Amino acid sequence: MERIDDLQVNGLKLIQDSELFCFGCDAVELANFVTGLPSSNVCDLGCGSGIIPVLLAGKRGMSVTGVELQEACVSLARRSVELNGLSDKIEIVCARMQDYAEDRNNIGAFDIVTCNPPYRKEGSGFKQERGSVALARHEIAVTLAEAVHCASRLTKSGGKFFTVCHIERLAEMISLCTSEKLEPKILQILRPCDGKPPHLFLLKCIKDAAPALTVLPERAV
Repeated sequence: MERIDDLQVNGLKLIQDSELFCFGCDAVELANFVTGLPSSNVCDLGCGSGIIPVLLAGKRGMSVTGVELQEACVSLARRSVELNGLSDKIEIVCARMQDYAEDRNNIGAFDIVTCNPPYRKEGSGFKQERGSVALARHEIAVTLAEAVHCASRLTKSGGKFFTVCHIERLAEMISLCTSEKLEPKILQILRPCDGKPPHLFLLKCIKDAAPALTVLPERAV
């Protein structure tokens, strides 16, 4: 059930499988939210089929390491990297993010870390979600706290962490980031359309920075 999606920027494309988790607007919003130089060394935790690595490398020229647990998603991501001619910019690693972050060679190795973590606690949400979709949406393979801890270990001092999550977990996310020395710096709240309540937020943190948070005007996606 594979297809090739046109990302409508720089001729980039992504191979997806409808039987696996497919990226949504939150991943694209997160990629667009990232700021940094083309020389930035990036790690994307839970990269899925590779949407964020492909966008950051293909649009910004950044070097990206994508870390993904599911072998089927890793295969798709690697093929998308080859399809877009980005093998010199992107490496896709098949590993648990918890294990990857424990490798001493990776600690503090990245200028930027990104993560689109599971939004829902295990056992919540739609009961029909199974397999790849359940792993992407629920805290089965990794909890929000674990994801933030991994991001902190991988981010160098003064480096940046970018994440997106459901609005109901905003307070929890800020608390977790602060406890891991990832100081929240920019908050962007998103709503699905005008007249609807907020459903997502984007957060930029800086490792070991002083407190000072800027809240951008709420906008629709």
